[in-house]
Amino acid sequence: VAGVPTNINFLQKLAKHRAFESGDVETHFIEQHKDELFVKPSQSVSAEMNSAARLSATLVAACIFEKEKSTLKESPPGNHCLLSIWYTDPPFRVHHHARRIMEFEWENEHDDSGSKLLTLTVTYQADGNYLIEMGEDGSYISEVKATYLGEHKFRVEFDVVSMDVHLAVYNKGRIKHIHAWHGLHHHHFKQKLGLELPDEDETQHKTSFETATGPPGSVLSPMAGLVVKVLANDGTKVEEGQPILVLEAMKMEHVVKAPTTGVVHGLQVTAGQQVSDGSVLFRLQAVHIQLAVHGFVVQFVQDNLIHSLVVCSFAFCSEFKFRVCRFCLFMT
Repeated sequence: VAGVPTNINFLQKLAKHRAFESGDVETHFIEQHKDELFVKPSQSVSAEMNSAARLSATLVAACIFEKEKSTLKESPPGNHCLLSIWYTDPPFRVHHHARRIMEFEWENEHDDSGSKLLTLTVTYQADGNYLIEMGEDGSYISEVKATYLGEHKFRVEFDVVSMDVHLAVYNKGRIKHIHAWHGLHHHHFKQKLGLELPDEDETQHKTSFETATGPPGSVLSPMAGLVVKVLANDGTKVEEGQPILVLEAMKMEHVVKAPTTGVVHGLQVTAGQQVSDGSVLFRLQAVHIQLAVHGFVVQFVQDNLIHSLVVCSFAFCSEFKFRVCRFCLFMT
């Protein structure tokens, strides 16, 4: 089960209890055996949990890279031969093997120690395997071979051991959540997502785990639902955190607020309209403020091909106490 907090670990511990296995169960079972069911793990058990989390993070990294490799084979990044060499198998690098660093935040569900940051260094090997190091001193090293089986299923081999791994990946806000299952183990990892830059080349490679976005500055619908209120008009200047519209889904209301200060553009939804998950609701355009000084400013911008002259003149309005800036651009 992925996507919502669960008590699976407690239920597993409950099902493995000797009294439960023997059928000695009644309504006060948890209360009677709470000292055994809610015992904090010992140091040896905690060390075993940490080791299992490091192993799972290693498997997840190999699976993600193998999925990216499979996606590239299906849709290579354009027809540019110079660009495509960086996405070969293994990726081409000058005088060294391609290497990437990944960070996973492990959600420890077994005790109250909180989350832990795991840093992995992954090196692409010539035979298609991955050399994965963990720790500042690289004390944990493993060579892993991963095979993508489809539908987020993988077969991973390391240290003459082969196991099946299942992944569930989804984004929530600026956090990527990764759930991994192998054998009886389940681990939940988080990754911070970087800023999404506008992609001018539609043929540029994107990993299969990325979600679709609108134009720069777009605010997307966080869910499929009904627009019940529109609190701003198109062209209105809004402040960060100001409510723009209200969505209703599953009898619950969600207020969509302005993520930054700006001017609303492209707001075409109306009350009573149904919107889909991830659809563009509106765009926010930044507000540009220009300051002027007395007199004239003349600036020459010279290039190998273009000479341009920019002349800025300023007029002072004593009644409203502000300055108006006029720009004239001459191209030669």
